[in-house]
Amino acid sequence: MGLLKHFRSRSRLKDIDANGPQAIDYSSYPPMPSTPARFGRDHTTRLPEKVLNNVFTYICPHTTDRSYQPSEESSIGDGCMLCDLRDLAGCAQVCRRWYGIAQKVLYTSVRIDAVHYCALEEELAEKRKKAGGHWRKRSVVVEPVDVPNIRLQLFAKTVRLQPQLAGLVQIVKLPYMTRETAKGDLARAVSALPSLRYVDLPDGFFSGDASCMALRQELQSRCPDIRKMSYRAGSEEALELLAHRHWQSIEVLELSALAIEPATLRIVLASLPTLRELTLSEMEWVDDSIYNHSPGQLPDFPPLQTLKLIDIPNITGNALKTYLHAPINRSQLLYLTLQNTGITVQDLPQVLWAASSLQHLSVTETVTKSLALSTHELPPLTSISLKTLHFEITSSEDVHGLQKPAESYYAYLASSLHQNALPALETLYVRDQNFPDLLLVPDTMSGVPPMPPLPRPSNATGPGGGGTHMNGSETGSLRSKQSNISTSTTSKNLPQHHAGFGATPGGGGFTQTLAVFSKGIDELEWVVTAIAPPSPQDKHSHSRNRSIGSSSRPLSAYSAARGLGPQWAQGGFGGEARKSVVVGNGFGGFLAIPQEEAPRPMTSDGGGGRWGSVASQGSGGMGLRPPPSLAGSSKDEKRGSRHDLWR
Repeated sequence: MGLLKHFRSRSRLKDIDANGPQAIDYSSYPPMPSTPARFGRDHTTRLPEKVLNNVFTYICPHTTDRSYQPSEESSIGDGCMLCDLRDLAGCAQVCRRWYGIAQKVLYTSVRIDAVHYCALEEELAEKRKKAGGHWRKRSVVVEPVDVPNIRLQLFAKTVRLQPQLAGLVQIVKLPYMTRETAKGDLARAVSALPSLRYVDLPDGFFSGDASCMALRQELQSRCPDIRKMSYRAGSEEALELLAHRHWQSIEVLELSALAIEPATLRIVLASLPTLRELTLSEMEWVDDSIYNHSPGQLPDFPPLQTLKLIDIPNITGNALKTYLHAPINRSQLLYLTLQNTGITVQDLPQVLWAASSLQHLSVTETVTKSLALSTHELPPLTSISLKTLHFEITSSEDVHGLQKPAESYYAYLASSLHQNALPALETLYVRDQNFPDLLLVPDTMSGVPPMPPLPRPSNATGPGGGGTHMNGSETGSLRSKQSNISTSTTSKNLPQHHAGFGATPGGGGFTQTLAVFSKGIDELEWVVTAIAPPSPQDKHSHSRNRSIGSSSRPLSAYSAARGLGPQWAQGGFGGEARKSVVVGNGFGGFLAIPQEEAPRPMTSDGGGGRWGSVASQGSGGMGLRPPPSLAGSSKDEKRGSRHDLWR
């Protein structure tokens, strides 16, 4: 306290006033760091605009989104979209040249998100909470729910004040709640966007809701370059307006549950010269007459690149073959989707034969009867252009029996593959988890017995299976197989319930690498199985004794410590020694082979074989050698290990 009184004493203050302020000696202070000088010129000025544009797209990846999908289904990248947008806006402030290029990237594809997908959202939420606690700021605080609406208002103000920026906007994507609650702000925004191609619209817009009339009028009068539009029940009058030359640039059209005349539909479709993708769903009045050729009366059904027929039971395969009879339709159709239609699997051979340019086919059907009675008269699925096939056939819940009807359909598909009827097929999706086993047929030339299916772990049964569901990487690695398919097979090698669908001798076998994605009813993830063509050595090899670790065996990288217990990751080999591959032993079982750097314990006959391998005849039969950690442990350790194994 005495020291503080001395500082505040009047006598000291008088002395300072009398002598004046004392000069500060800076000689003892460390020198200030020198400002870094800039040497040379800016080499970024030599980069062309395309290179800078490409660099800016890496800074903000979602600006490259040109798809006509809603914001919930078209996210690009794993980062935070709002933070990437802020970084790109910072790049626009560097120089004039960067400003012009960054503007095009910023405003070509606009995406408004509700929250930050990073830790910054927690900080912002905390700041909003503190700002709302003060009584003076309660009137101006912005609630978190209104943040995307405020961003939409700022975007609408920007494009209305700067027409040069409004002319760049082609894609606008909004959160679901924003486009449902801020219809007025959305209408003011689209009224200033003459080059708009796609915008996320509220659900009422597609069904003729009266609350969206202002938005529809602005979109029809101000945005003539719209590329995608949907019409649902209640918007029949709006659909007929397309015949009056509205939105001539529509490329993707979706029609669902509409009640209009077939003649009106033909006229509307003919008025869209750039239409390339059409979806018809839940329209029972659509039948074979929609494809009838009527010269001089109605325009023909337009040629399309993508045709999706969903829940249309009255259309048959004859109508589709009639449509594909025209050369222009046959050459342009690339993607075909059939879901719960009158076009059955029995009609697919004729459809595939007529669609000579088809690359992607999706068939989804629920069957009630087996295909075994008509298989002898049914030709195989044949196409030289098909690359991707979704063959999702499921059995009806009303069918009760030991044999499901869907099994015969998958056996028919396996027979077509063995006959090499789909030589260009690269990707296959099926709803049968055992379908890859149909393709693992034995090699009759080398005498190798049939390969058994991989065992399914208890923790990969999916929902309702009594275990914990594995993620996609673990499940895919467990079921991933690399197998060689013989070029000469017989039907007796297939499972008993698939008898009668064997590959014909001399069919050619597989000639391409096939990726099979299978998923059962109780599974959430697609399980990948890679089927590779036979190598030249396997084709000409006649040896009947193959090595147990041969590459022709199905391999699966699997961590035994994860599925069998923690004791399999210990015991003298280290934590990574039990990361092995599961291979077939040729006798209906599987062997766990450790890594190459693992030590090899001595066997009873003095050999240096690995533990877990098949014992020699001198050691007393075909038993499996236990791992050293279990063989040399005490009784208590064995008891604990057994408990962990079945826990």
